Amino acid sequence: MYAVQIEIEKGEYTLVRKENPWTYDSEVLLFETKEKADSEATRWNTGTVVDYERYIRPMTKEERTRSTQRNRTFVTK
Repeated sequence: MYAVQIEIEKGEYTLVRKENPWTYDSEVLLFETKEKADSEATRWNTGTVVDYERYIRPMTKEERTRSTQRNRTFVTK
């Protein structure tokens, strides 16, 4: 799966989302082929194609649980 990354401010990047306008909670727009992602990237001045599963992947349930537990420990100290 591929996604398109854009630079929204100098040094600040985000992935193109399905909704327009979008928020950071909006679902990422994913493409099954690099060619389709390249087509979307040309619509953006700073668009670049990234391998979504290699570059960014959602947390597993176990990772999310550990993160939540660490956060609770940090906040209570």
